[in-house]
Amino acid sequence: MNIFEPILGNMVGGRVLDVATREGGFVQILTGNLKNYTEMVGIDISEHAIEVARSTFDQENIQFIRMDAEQLDFEDESFDTVSISASLHHLANIPQVLVEVKRVLKTGGHFIIAEMHRDGQTEAQLTTVYLHHWVAEVDSALGIIHNHTLARQEFADYMRKLGWCDIAFYDFSDMELDPMDEATISELEGLIDKNILRAAGVSSYTALKRRGEELYRRLREVGVQREPVLVVVAKK
Repeated sequence: MNIFEPILGNMVGGRVLDVATREGGFVQILTGNLKNYTEMVGIDISEHAIEVARSTFDQENIQFIRMDAEQLDFEDESFDTVSISASLHHLANIPQVLVEVKRVLKTGGHFIIAEMHRDGQTEAQLTTVYLHHWVAEVDSALGIIHNHTLARQEFADYMRKLGWCDIAFYDFSDMELDPMDEATISELEGLIDKNILRAAGVSSYTALKRRGEELYRRLREVGVQREPVLVVVAKK
């Protein structure tokens, strides 16, 4: 199911900035679902991610630039639309990034957030939340910025605190996946194995390994479903 078409299908993008774009995954969603746009710019702190994105897109009006989201190198009110997807919990200073987003967005322009959140509604969804948070702790132990996913209410608090207008919240929860799907469980068991190996040598290895083994058992006992997703659209 395409959750973005009914949200973005009537939106005129104009000049669009995708913050923390990584390899450009959300740029692909924007280009395929916005009513139209004139230019698309993706920024990310990772040079490798930017190189991958550049190799993926060959349109003249789409470009990718290495840049720190906390200090956007753009003039005030430079963009008609700004987005950030699946990346807020990878940022060291979320409030600062949101201040920068609002600064570079034109008055009347749209800000789009698409993010999973931790308020799982089923035990199988909570498996994914716990697994995601455990991987974040492995990353953090290795010096990689990766925080726990936010609660749904935290998104609302951020938006209202910064004075956005016409805020709309769209909730999506995929219950169609069989929580005991063997292929999915096996794939995630492999992810757990990989991250236990990654954690070898860190001071918290024993505790992280134990948590990984608990998640192994949880996968087999209650299964897994995707985390709920929140899409927020607001105006400056």
